[in-house]
Amino acid sequence: MIDDKVAKMAANTIKMYCQQFDNCGTCAMQENCLISLEARCDRFPISMIRCFPRMKLYMDVGSFINRDISKTPKFDVTQKDSADFRKYINEIFLREAEKYGLPMNTANSIKWFANGKIKVTFVDDDNKTNYIGVAKCHPDDAFNPEIGIKLAIERAAQNMRKTFIPYTCQEYYYVDGDGTVSAAVFYGSIDSHLKIAMGNCFKTRGQAAANAGIMMKRLERAIELLKTLRE
Repeated sequence: MIDDKVAKMAANTIKMYCQQFDNCGTCAMQENCLISLEARCDRFPISMIRCFPRMKLYMDVGSFINRDISKTPKFDVTQKDSADFRKYINEIFLREAEKYGLPMNTANSIKWFANGKIKVTFVDDDNKTNYIGVAKCHPDDAFNPEIGIKLAIERAAQNMRKTFIPYTCQEYYYVDGDGTVSAAVFYGSIDSHLKIAMGNCFKTRGQAAANAGIMMKRLERAIELLKTLRE
């Protein structure tokens, strides 16, 4: 069943399609657009009009192209070109990245979108591994660049700390018992599987170093847990 909302969205889609054309002769729907005005007395057409250009847009619904035609941009992307704005954002970016131990690389980037989306990318020391975090402003919320960038960086950090599972004969890095970072090759040993279970396998040395503190705490808890299993 076609309800009122679908019918309105169809009308909006036709109206927006119509607005694309300067010459009605190139429109694929021109035959349906033309209607005749008839004299009431003799039923003969006295003139022809085009109905689609006269249609109004229903602002309470979107179209089948744009779901919300009344939506205004959340963020003026031209602000990113302001020196004051860049300074303000860079201070937040550097502070939050350092807090989470994310790699500091000149290739790191921030992308801003008019709909309130923020995408941050951190490039590891090997210049091959990217950690990406995305934050999207809720349609009902006002856009706050500081909150958005903090959330995006937090998600990039979560991406960086995802458990890495090496394949056979692949090199990986781990945090040793004294907090140093060492390299190993995965051959499926019990020791390697224990490291995977702890999340103590990393693709790069930089990742392992950034997570050294977390791994030391996990190791302490793992030792205490293993002691209970032998009792």
